[in-house]
Amino acid sequence: MNIRQLTYFVEVCKHQSFTRAAEALFVTQSALSKMIKQLEGELGVQLVDRTSKPFKLTTEGSILYERGQLAIKHIDDEIASLYDSLNVYQGRICVGIPPVIGTAYFSESIHNYRNRYPQIELIIREVGANAVRDKIDSGDIDIGAVILPFESKCYTEYPIIVSENTLIVNENHPFATRESVTFLELKDENWILLDNTFMLHDRILQICESVGFSPHISCLSSQWDFIANMVAFGEGISILPKPIIKKFRDNRIRMVPLKEPDFPWDIALITRKDKYLSKPIKSFIEEARKV
Repeated sequence: MNIRQLTYFVEVCKHQSFTRAAEALFVTQSALSKMIKQLEGELGVQLVDRTSKPFKLTTEGSILYERGQLAIKHIDDEIASLYDSLNVYQGRICVGIPPVIGTAYFSESIHNYRNRYPQIELIIREVGANAVRDKIDSGDIDIGAVILPFESKCYTEYPIIVSENTLIVNENHPFATRESVTFLELKDENWILLDNTFMLHDRILQICESVGFSPHISCLSSQWDFIANMVAFGEGISILPKPIIKKFRDNRIRMVPLKEPDFPWDIALITRKDKYLSKPIKSFIEEARKV
C-alpha cells in the first residue's frame, strides 16, 4: 500500500461515491475503481461493500478509513514542517471562506497573497460558515473564516476584522429615517434572510428569540445580492454586514443601525489546535490582517 492508494481510498470514503471522488481527484472512475481493487488485493480484504446501496464500507474499510485519515494528516504535517525547516515558502493551502465574508473582505487579501507568494498553491473553497468546522475536521480545508463568537476548545482563533451588521429597508419603509431600531421593533416585519448554511442566519434567529419573538421569514437565499435586491423592491427587511451593503450601490436601500442588542460582525480565521501551522498558513493569516 502506498500513499497514493490510501489518498484515493480516503477520498472515495469522504464523498461516499466513486463518481464524485473521481471528479475531485481528476481521474476517471474506471482508473479509481481499479486502484481500489488493487489496494484490496494487496491487503487481502474487501474494503467497500459493492452489494450495498447506498455506499457502505466493510468493517476493514471503516478501520482503514479512520486510520488512513490520521496517517495522511501526519504525512502532510511532516512535509509542511520539512519545508519550514528549510525556510522554503512552498506547498499548498486550502482556505474555506463563506461567500458573504469573501465578498466583503478577502478578495484583496487573496490577490496580495498570490502576488507575494507565487510559489505557494492557494486554493479557495466557498463554503457556508456553518460548514467551515466540518470541512476543517474532514481535512478538506486547512483554515477557514467564521463569524465570532465561535466557541470550541479544539480550535485557535485569529481575529481579522471588527465591524457590525445593519438593518436594511426600502427607502419608503417607516424605519428608513430612524437613527436606530431595536430588534423587538422588527417582530411584525417580513424577513428576507441568508439560508441556514450561514452563521448569520442562526445568530439572527437566536437574537430574535432572546427578545421574545420568532421572525416571519418570507424568503431564504444563499445570495446576498438577491436579498438586497428584494429589499430594494420593498419585499421585506433584512440584516446584512455593513461592509457588504456598502458594496451594493442602490439608492432605494437605507441602512439603519441596530440596538438592544448591538449586533457586531467580527470575523476570525480558525485552525485546529492539533494542526501544524506551516509558513504558508501563517503568512496567509498575516496577509489577511493587513487589509
